[in-house]
Amino acid sequence: MIKAAGMILSVSILLYGCAASSAKQQKPANVTSNPSGAEVYADGKKLGVTPLRYKLYKAFPASWKDAMYQAHGVLTVKLDGCNDFTLQVNDYILSNPIHAELECNETVKSLSTTTDTQDKDKSIVAPTVKPVGDTEQRLKELEDLYSKGVITKDEYTGTRERILSEH
Repeated sequence: MIKAAGMILSVSILLYGCAASSAKQQKPANVTSNPSGAEVYADGKKLGVTPLRYKLYKAFPASWKDAMYQAHGVLTVKLDGCNDFTLQVNDYILSNPIHAELECNETVKSLSTTTDTQDKDKSIVAPTVKPVGDTEQRLKELEDLYSKGVITKDEYTGTRERILSEH
């Protein structure tokens, strides 16, 4: 009985150490939105405005939930005139770039187009600007990213559908 309890305790400490060390090694993540300039919140606390580069693991510290030690919480992206974008986060979500495609009224959409045009003259361009290149070239670049493991199958499929629907 004591031997089994000792084994369980050892495994628990080992798993806790692995989870804690992986959370500490996370790099800042990108949070973008279309249109850009939206406010980003972590469990109601404002982090900044998109495009945002932020260490999201600081905003969503890991803790035990459902027998797993990982980050959790709600990320919200808000912009006046648009529906809020909310996302339940976990370690997997926080390890990838986050993009909020906001549903906005016509006034915001037209302002967004003007802002994107103005942003092209600046040194930092929001990643929401439509990519340049023909459909075939963009699909080849997407396939290359997927084959290298840079993006997931879901990201590949969703982006491929979006590229094909644009033309």
